[in-house]
This record gives sequence, C-alpha cells and structure tokens, in this order.
Amino acid sequence: MKKILIGLSILLIIVGIYGIGVGAIRENKNEKELIVLAQQRREKSSADDVKILKLNFYENLSESKDINALIIGDSISQSAGSSNNDKRWSNLVINDVKDKYKSTMTTDLITGGSTTGIRAWVELNSAKLTKKYDVAFMCFGQKDQYSMTPKQFGVFYESIIIKLKKINPSIEIIPIIESSFRERNSYSDIITELSKQYNLQQADTMLSFNSSVDKYESLSKDLELPNDKGYKLYAETILKVINSNVESKKKTNIKYNVLYDNTNKLNNFVFDNSPDLNNGFILEGILSSSKALDSLTFNTTKEVAIIHYLSQVNGGKFKVYIDGKFAREIDTKSTSEGSNSSLISDNLDGEHKIMIRTSAINKRETVKIVGLATN
Repeated sequence: MKKILIGLSILLIIVGIYGIGVGAIRENKNEKELIVLAQQRREKSSADDVKILKLNFYENLSESKDINALIIGDSISQSAGSSNNDKRWSNLVINDVKDKYKSTMTTDLITGGSTTGIRAWVELNSAKLTKKYDVAFMCFGQKDQYSMTPKQFGVFYESIIIKLKKINPSIEIIPIIESSFRERNSYSDIITELSKQYNLQQADTMLSFNSSVDKYESLSKDLELPNDKGYKLYAETILKVINSNVESKKKTNIKYNVLYDNTNKLNNFVFDNSPDLNNGFILEGILSSSKALDSLTFNTTKEVAIIHYLSQVNGGKFKVYIDGKFAREIDTKSTSEGSNSSLISDNLDGEHKIMIRTSAINKRETVKIVGLATN
C-alpha cells in the first residue's frame, strides 16, 4: 500500500510538472504571438504614417486629410481692403476646400503689407517654422517693381521657392500673379518662368481680372488692392488651380534644377543684430534712435547686405554708407507699423563696413533697426 501511494505521488508530481511545462510553452507561444502582432501593428501604423507624409497636397485633399497652408506675401496676401474676415480670399478658399473635399485647412501668414521678395526672403529664413506645410501660396510682385531689378526679383523669388522645398520637399507651391500688375511685364514673366521651371501651376488673377465682365475699377478698392468682389475672384482663380490639379492627380516636383546662377549664393542666411560699433542707438529689443547722426556699423565679408528695420507712423530717415561712401537713404515713415527690408548691395566682394546713420529726425520721430541680413 505504501508503495502504491509513493507511486501515485510521483505520478502526480510528473503530471504537475508536465502541466506547468505545457502551460509555460503555451504562455510563451502566446507571448511571442502577441509580440509579433504588436510589431505588425507598429509596422502598419508606421507605413500609414509614411504614406501620409509622402502624399502631396492634392492627394491629401482627395483623401480628406487636414491641410497646413502657408501664405507668404504682401497686403494682398492678407486680403487688405476686404470688408470683413469672411471676405478674405484665404477664408473663401478654406470654406470651399472644406465643402468640396471635407478637409480642414489651417493657414499661417509670413510678412504682410508692402512686402517685397527681399523682405520675404529675410522673414522666411528668420522664421522658426515647426509645421509641415502641404501648400504655400506666394503672393507678391507689385512692390518689387519699385524696389529691385527684374533679375534681382527672380533670384530672391527662386530662393524663396528653394527655402520652402527645404522645409518640405513635397510641398506644393502656388504662385499668384497679382491683379495689380494690370498687364504683363518683366516681373510677371519671371513668375511664369519660375513656375515652369519648378512645375508649379500659377494662379493668374491678373488674367482673371482682365477677362472678367466687370471692369477693373469695380473689382478694386484703390486701383491696387482688390475689394470683396475682387477677392472672390482671387479665391475662384486659386480654387480652379486646386481643383484642376486634384482631378489630374498632379505630382509635386521634388527634384529640381536652379534656374538663375545667382540664386545659389542665397542658400545661406545670416542675421546680425549686434553691430560692431554703436554710436547713440539704444537697445530695446531692437536698436532705436531719436537723434540725428547716431550711427551703427556692421562689418561683413558677404556679397549680400540687407537692412531690416521697422516702418512706423513716427518713423525717421537714415542713410546707409558702404566703406564711407553713400549708398542710399531710407525713410521709415509709414501709415502703419511693420517690418521692412531694403537691399543695400548684392555684389559685395571682400571686407566691408556697412554704416547706418540717422539723418532727418523730427520731434518724436525714431529710427528702429532690427539688424543686417546677409548670405
């Protein structure tokens, strides 16, 4: 009897050990299956993320994805002259995109009134952009006609395109030919030329205005800025481009060749707000002076020199000298306050001193210098 009990005990122990072993094996197998399943899900999620990242603007719209849009331009890009926020061309585009594609488009704006390609280049390179923008609307050219040559305009415009593509290689860029051009000229031709070079379909609002049954005067507030009816035409023109490209499944040009040789020299950007010499300016976040003949001197070895300053209602004037030789005088008085940029030179060679000296300063007027932008 004793031997039988011992035998049963041993048998139970063996069965128990076997059961534990089988359970452990099953548990291990289940654990491995869960690990494999989790890995497969991670890979699928990652693949989905990569797919989303690879989708261009038009593909995202087709799949009703949310859109991040950047508007870079002048007062027309802000819809200055519209009667209210709902009449802005950008908001009209946002509403139509939401209705047609079920996509939410959020917009950010860089620069504003009186923007030129030079100011846009400075402010875009200075901005710390964190979003992945799907599309950018480039809206300037009107003011450039009076501040730089067509060749200079082309170089800065192309450099902005390249900068946007560095932010996101698959970004879609829609250049806008502004209605205020009224007719074709060297500047609008450059926008067209660069659009072809980078496979960009421009929104030609100048053509839309000229083709409209309404006279230009009835579409414009002051013969430059559009009114509500004019901005509605802007939105319609831009939406035609978007809808056409969605329908044709347009591909974004990721690889490109630079059109203008001088554009490459703008690939680098340096901003200097610490002058080597300061005679009278007060540092209050920016460099400010309310007295005539105060001066700032920047030493540079770069080719490009751009003064970045504030325009303001009570702005004064300052003169700019290169190595003691007068270059130009700049009046900072404006109807509104905002940053501005003036090109001093784009062909410097060797070491140079750029001096800013306040000139005409009346009572309560100030000159505010943000810094020197170079390449």
